[in-house]
Amino acid sequence: MVTFSVPRAPGRRSAGSAPGASRRVSRSRGGSPGRRWGSVVAALLIGALPACGTGASGTTDPSPAREGSRSLVLPPPEKAGPVKLTGMWPFLTREELLDRHPHVRGATVEDAVQVRYEEVKRAKGHSLTRGFIFTGYDVRISRDQEAPTVEHALQTFLAGDTPDHAFDLPAGPFGGHARCVGLELVGSETGMCAWADDGTVGVILGPNFSAAEFKEMLPGFRAAVER
Repeated sequence: MVTFSVPRAPGRRSAGSAPGASRRVSRSRGGSPGRRWGSVVAALLIGALPACGTGASGTTDPSPAREGSRSLVLPPPEKAGPVKLTGMWPFLTREELLDRHPHVRGATVEDAVQVRYEEVKRAKGHSLTRGFIFTGYDVRISRDQEAPTVEHALQTFLAGDTPDHAFDLPAGPFGGHARCVGLELVGSETGMCAWADDGTVGVILGPNFSAAEFKEMLPGFRAAVER
């Protein structure tokens, strides 16, 4: 059973600076804990009620890769590294993503998908398997748009707040730009990663996943969901 609950919002502690790739930054902010937790909920729901009933699953028929660029694997693979697809409905259907593309601006979106993945095996120290949402886009994007697109996607989660943890990922074989961030709320961390490369934009978001865990997972996940 996958856990994907939205707990009550408590206060947040301030964090001091620490060296290394993961950065903790002391906060001097006027936003309330409720507003900061609201940004997490908004990122989870991203402007829509959960799809239900006989709504679209968010997947499409397989589409050919565009010459000279990367593209999503559609429909998404059943297994992507340590995670597998769930049968749960996405928050946004393909049609809603193509209409709104909330994580992408300034680039042409050609296709989109939103699905939910969960752990194949329960992680040590957790009583339930954890799940996260994957939102992916096939896009026409220039190289100078990649980093701003990633930052825009992350701000749908952070809403101007400073992450407790942040990692910039090396381009590796995929190229482009990728970054993972995490906010510590309700005694655990909610993580989000976003990437943009020559042809795709992807976002993963999950409560009870840390930015560090997503950072380790992301290369294998991208290898499965894009080509």
